[in-house]
Amino acid sequence: MVFFCTNKLLLSRKFVMSAKKNLLWFGAVFILVLSVITFVFIPTVGGVSGNTTPVFGKWDGTPIEYAQDTFFVRQIQNLSEQMQNQGQEVNQFTYYQVMQSAFNSAVVRLGILQELESAGYVIPDTLVNKSLVNYYLDSSGKYSSTLFEQTPENIRASRRSTLQEELTAQRYISDIFGKQSGLFGLKTSGKETDFIKTMSSPERSFSYIALSTDSYPDSEAAKYGAANSQKFVKYALSAIMTDSEATAKKAASGIAKNEITFEDAVTTYSNRSGTDASGILTRSFAYDLQTLFTESTDLETITTLEPGSISPIVKAGNNFAIVRCDKAASQPDFSDSSVLAAVKTYMKTSEAGIIQDYYMAQGASFAEQARISGFDSAASANRLEKKTTASFAVNYGNSDILSPVPVETNTELSGAVNSENFFTAAFSLEPGAVSDPLLVGSYVIVLQLLEEKAADQQTLEMMPLFYNYYANSWSQDALSSAFLESDKLEDNFMQTYIKYFLN
Repeated sequence: MVFFCTNKLLLSRKFVMSAKKNLLWFGAVFILVLSVITFVFIPTVGGVSGNTTPVFGKWDGTPIEYAQDTFFVRQIQNLSEQMQNQGQEVNQFTYYQVMQSAFNSAVVRLGILQELESAGYVIPDTLVNKSLVNYYLDSSGKYSSTLFEQTPENIRASRRSTLQEELTAQRYISDIFGKQSGLFGLKTSGKETDFIKTMSSPERSFSYIALSTDSYPDSEAAKYGAANSQKFVKYALSAIMTDSEATAKKAASGIAKNEITFEDAVTTYSNRSGTDASGILTRSFAYDLQTLFTESTDLETITTLEPGSISPIVKAGNNFAIVRCDKAASQPDFSDSSVLAAVKTYMKTSEAGIIQDYYMAQGASFAEQARISGFDSAASANRLEKKTTASFAVNYGNSDILSPVPVETNTELSGAVNSENFFTAAFSLEPGAVSDPLLVGSYVIVLQLLEEKAADQQTLEMMPLFYNYYANSWSQDALSSAFLESDKLEDNFMQTYIKYFLN
């Protein structure tokens, strides 16, 4: 059985719009391909000698090889041909994707066959024979004993062996997923689909302004820095960083006995963690040192070194360090752009709330002004760009089945996709109302409701098709993940691909 994942972009909103016109449905994610079995000759790849077969991984000890007439290679060929038939170019980038998909399919296939073997399932010969007849039909569609007898024995054996595996795997998938019209397998109830339909409406569109927390003013950063100046004292330090205390002791002993200079010890012993090639600490503001030297005694030892003096061995994260003070520490100058950049970096990681509060206050001021003078007027007065969105539903996580938050065209709303507060506020607004400021990812936004409408009727009519597709897809993704995340899988795909295909 050949498995591959249909490009999910086909059933994105773009596909939905196309489907409104064509009413087409592309079927299930897993597709059974029972093609005529032929010997697949694979191209020569760089770095492969005549006796070398690239092994991309193993499933419970069974190798997944890039070898002639294997399922892996047949799957690569099938996917490549499918892309070409759809008018897509198979280049180095897309070929990597094809091979990765084929590898994943091979893993799932081996896992399925192992499950069935453990269960003791054997496909009946009668079913295999019935399927084999299709290879020996004449031009009139009737079985031809002549065609059968003219087919070499090794080809007939290959076809039988492969079909046995194909039909065995098909049995597993049929039992697990079944069909909507059949008795067994996964089903989607009408009430479930009706509930999803109710989630499609209403859809809303908005105007909004966005304040980026990445644009924190220098003046505000300088105020914070002046109030916390000790955090931004700049130290001039060099360090020998070692993985083990034994290595650090060896370096310290050599320096103490004048057997080696500090600079040479850096070259000989240091792993350069957190330093440049000459041993200079690349991050040496006081707040950096507090993070690096977590023991208070070690931190005090380092920050009280005199110029030219060398510390005893101290712990620096997972390393053992010997530190030298190169010159006296410098006090911060908050008119210096590099110092202000350091202040902002620190605030973003350790004092993000202060930055957020600043912009929330700015947003609250804008919202109040917008309610009085109008959204457009307030945006103009504050030199802010008013943006608008397409309509979308309450779609937490941007599920493919519902109209999504348009993050591709409204990138400031990327953080809204997984924000319950955003959806609650946005879909509670009265017509024309202006929201309170909302923290959405790295932005503070203020919304105004533009329009509320019902979901498109044609989309609702097609919802059973869409939902059946996605429900099946989600289930199949879960099945694939169970195999691809199993401890039985030895995944060497990336290193093997780099070794043999990027030379």
